Amino acid sequence: LITALLQAAARKSMISVDLLSFDFIVQSVDESSITSLPKDGAYIKSMILEGAKWDANTMALTDAETMQLFSPMPIVHFKPVTRKKAATEGIYACPLYLYPIRTGSRERPSFMIWVELKSGQYAPDLWTKRGAALLLSVA
Repeated sequence: LITALLQAAARKSMISVDLLSFDFIVQSVDESSITSLPKDGAYIKSMILEGAKWDANTMALTDAETMQLFSPMPIVHFKPVTRKKAATEGIYACPLYLYPIRTGSRERPSFMIWVELKSGQYAPDLWTKRGAALLLSVA
């Protein structure tokens, strides 16, 4: 799916797929408020944050509730853009996995892509040390 989004955008813009990357735009509205498809890319829903939670007020990562391993992630617009300079200030490169077994298997790797999320009041290194990650499935 991820590669297909980039390929479709590359064909539409008539540029090489190697020149594209994603902007990750976390939506502040719920699913019922989104009435049309995005012009480019796709809305990805039902992702789960492990080791953190998303604060809708600050639009950034924050501490998970006590004893809460997983928390829902709002809808994220995966928007293909011409490869941009990596912004590192206050941005956590959050790994996205298919399922909780992060190592995956030889036949089916679990890692998919790095999703750039605002790190909030903490440095991005904190989320790395806590092992914060996005999951597409918890089973």
